[in-house]
Amino acid sequence: MTLKQALISGCAFALLSVEARAQEQAPATQPTAPQQVPNPTDPVAMAPPAQSTGRKISGKVVDKLTGDGLPLTRVIIKGTTKGVETELDGGFTLDIPQGPVTLLISSQDYKEREVTVPANRDTVTVSLDASFVEEMVVVGRASELARKHVANSVASVSAEELNRAPASTVDQALQGKVAGVNIQSNSGAPGGGLQLRMRGVSTINGSTAPLYVVDGIIISDTAIGSGVFQVTKSVGGSNTSSTQDNQVNRVADINPNDIESIEILKGASAAAIYGSKATNGVVIITTKRGKAGAGPRVEVTQRLGMYTLANKLGARRIDSLEEAEEVVGKDKAAQYYQPGVYFDHEQALAGRRDVSYETLASVSGAAGDTRYFASAMVKDDKGIITNTGYEKQSFRLNLGQKLGQDFELNVATNLLHTVGRRGLTNNDNNNVSYHMVLPSTPSFTDLRANSDGTFPANPFLSNGSNPLQTAALMRNDEDVWRLMGSADAVWNAYKSDTQGLKFRATLGVDRFQQKNILFFPNELHFEPVDDKLPGTSLFGTSEVLNLNSGVNVVHTYRPASGLLSANTSAGFQYEQRSQETAGITSRNLTAGQPNVDSGTQVSVRQNRQLVRDRSFFLQEEMLLLQERLTLVGSVMAEQSSNNTNTSAFYFFPKVATAYRLPTFHPAVNELKVRLAYGETGLQPLYGMKFNAMAANNNIGGNSGIIGSGVAAADLRPERQGEIEAGVDALLFNGNAVVELSVYQRTISDMLLRRQVAPSTGFTTEIFNGGELRNRGVETMLQVTPVRSGDFEWTSNTTFTLNRSLVTKMPVPAFNTGGFGTSLGAFRIEQGASATQIVGRVPKADGTCCDVAKVGDTEPDFRMGFANTLKYGDFTLSTLLDWQQGGDVINLTRFLYDASKNTVDYEQNGAKRQQDWQTNAGVYIEDASFLKIREVTLSYNLPASVVSRIPTVKTARLNISGRNLYAFTKYSGLDPEVSNFGNQAIARNIDVAPFPPSRSFWTSLDVGF
Repeated sequence: MTLKQALISGCAFALLSVEARAQEQAPATQPTAPQQVPNPTDPVAMAPPAQSTGRKISGKVVDKLTGDGLPLTRVIIKGTTKGVETELDGGFTLDIPQGPVTLLISSQDYKEREVTVPANRDTVTVSLDASFVEEMVVVGRASELARKHVANSVASVSAEELNRAPASTVDQALQGKVAGVNIQSNSGAPGGGLQLRMRGVSTINGSTAPLYVVDGIIISDTAIGSGVFQVTKSVGGSNTSSTQDNQVNRVADINPNDIESIEILKGASAAAIYGSKATNGVVIITTKRGKAGAGPRVEVTQRLGMYTLANKLGARRIDSLEEAEEVVGKDKAAQYYQPGVYFDHEQALAGRRDVSYETLASVSGAAGDTRYFASAMVKDDKGIITNTGYEKQSFRLNLGQKLGQDFELNVATNLLHTVGRRGLTNNDNNNVSYHMVLPSTPSFTDLRANSDGTFPANPFLSNGSNPLQTAALMRNDEDVWRLMGSADAVWNAYKSDTQGLKFRATLGVDRFQQKNILFFPNELHFEPVDDKLPGTSLFGTSEVLNLNSGVNVVHTYRPASGLLSANTSAGFQYEQRSQETAGITSRNLTAGQPNVDSGTQVSVRQNRQLVRDRSFFLQEEMLLLQERLTLVGSVMAEQSSNNTNTSAFYFFPKVATAYRLPTFHPAVNELKVRLAYGETGLQPLYGMKFNAMAANNNIGGNSGIIGSGVAAADLRPERQGEIEAGVDALLFNGNAVVELSVYQRTISDMLLRRQVAPSTGFTTEIFNGGELRNRGVETMLQVTPVRSGDFEWTSNTTFTLNRSLVTKMPVPAFNTGGFGTSLGAFRIEQGASATQIVGRVPKADGTCCDVAKVGDTEPDFRMGFANTLKYGDFTLSTLLDWQQGGDVINLTRFLYDASKNTVDYEQNGAKRQQDWQTNAGVYIEDASFLKIREVTLSYNLPASVVSRIPTVKTARLNISGRNLYAFTKYSGLDPEVSNFGNQAIARNIDVAPFPPSRSFWTSLDVGF
């Protein structure tokens, strides 16, 4: 609807309302008009029916997604012209006749809705869905299109969908809600640590993180290790970003409650405008803003909850001395075995159920030409293990200011503070992390504290490591302060009936400082034993700074003929990313003091990075054939200091088209076919083009001369080309929405390593080569099977399938990640899946051994099922997440079997250990699961109750649960596990992870 049409419609409604009120004063004996929709041009049809003694109804019209009241919404008695418009808060009062009445509710940007009001009801709340065809979707750096015109698959998640059940982090809140996006928990540690993969494997040796854009600026999602590997010895060297440190990806910092919407660009055909940073997809986050014309709206939420242990491995119950001797040997059995005694070590370690809380407050609205939104949050999640948990404090202020008719300034700021207490989990080679110790500890051993508060040494490990003591005394804290800010200035330089010219300048900053404080006191039993130096203290600090700047120009052309509509945009962006990390490790602490200067052996490590990117883009969007045909084309040219040739431009084009078919059946409101092709890239990692000069290498006493690797002279970004086709449909007046996409992604110029001749002075070279292909299908079906009176049921189903294939490989097949072919390794070879697991298997003659494929981490498919049922003031929302297939290397079970301590060792464990000698597949398990991700029951307190409390307008009670139950045959703690963090290939390895938890919450939301 154009502005002119809206004004005409509004004036007509006002005139009709005046006439209707005049006719209400006519005598009751006036003839009754037929019950039909009136024709505004027919005066006879305008006469309302005669009514008996009426009644009054009060109600409110709200946005279904946000719950905000909708002002100036028309509410009309069906079959008449009698009605009202809602007030600024969405409220209305209307005189209606006795008996059941049907109301027609309509608003320009929302789907029309009919609601029947029973004869015995005098209040009603009506929620409206935003019009499918009017939802705006980002399609470029400076432009957006109505969803009905978009030529790519772009997934959108609203604030309501994101926050139905409380989540610690944004990525956790997204799990199971988006087709084509696999979000996997690396472990159950509080405060995050998830990996997000879109449309399969995008790289082998490059970064796997998607690009996150918040309010127009690119933010950092860098995951920095704590340095705990210095104690666990999980890796060697001075790698401060060790992938075995159970690190957190920093998108976890963002407050999910501040988010208005999330758009996910899953493939190159949608994300090409972001160039060499978009191969892994783009997540565009828009935070909340004040709404023009709305008065101050204050919202407060108080949540109380609890985390509980979701699953346990269990341990073998030893019922006789003979069994004990088999497990721990005669001497230890005679000394420590207690008949009939069983200690649940997992419950003792992870059985904490302390109360967690979250307090939220926000105020939004507009005053004159100023729009504002401010929010604050205080959160404290108590972990299930002693000294673990996650705290977050957040303050946001978003302002929008109009400066005359042609200028507008928008500013978004966010100050965040988080503290994650991570405990000591995952793989280690020192027998110190919790679930590396428990397999070797028989269930008849008492590890609990003595009466004097001291903990006994574990007699079954040479270092005496006691996980209960470790959890109680050690410290592994990650403290982050973060400031994100963006400023967006818009100048409407020219505007006429047919053309417009707009300039937009953007400036953004994202800076955080991460401190890692780890302390392992002298009295820990393993401390004097591991290195003969009692006590270890670690301090690490990292400073990360992202700077964004850009200038864009947008020209619109809409001639009076209406034959076409064109948007032309162009711009320049400059981005800088820097990171500096330093760590100190101090051993042999004097008197157990935690300061790093109190040790007798101190070592340091440092890592610095600086990347500068520059880019130009040009994009054209055209709507033709009465806005039924969409044509989009763009090209981006980018330079980066990560490339060998820093002045070379690399071009990333995109072309896309969509056609909305004319309506051919009453049940089909919209039917669109689309086709798109685009290219993105993936930059070399920082340092790939440099020769590392290690200080511990020397010739003749001169350090740093010997290097290990070298980069090819033309090292450049990986390149991804994707073709996508799809169909979108809006059916049955919006009661069904269907999206179907098929795609093929080809990744070429991959970053690979190859051996070079020693005469070159190096051992390896990083170069571009090889080719990888992904093919997949994504579908989304949203239906409203029931919408009658007070009851409404909305259901959303997503389906994802992806298959990868290495189509070209210029180097011999190689393994990347894992623990060798005896336990399962990941092999890259031409003609095979990029995510295959290989291991030893018996030869045809039964002897040992060949190496063959024994598993694959890629699921057969994934599905999500979200349902919302509303009845009156009650709402029940559920989310189920189903993964079929995929494999996990379960090395935790291997450790229990090797220690003869598995629950089923006598029945099956001994045989597994025997079979493993010739078959690595024994410890590779199916990762299929069906999880109850979310359940929320809400109750909106009636207006009659709320009105008794001064200034309170709305109140809602919620009871929620997250990750309530997992239906799976997987024998480990959780089939969603990845010991090595956010890796491209070496995923799905289960080695002593942090145990999973479920959470329960009750909350009260109050609006003022």
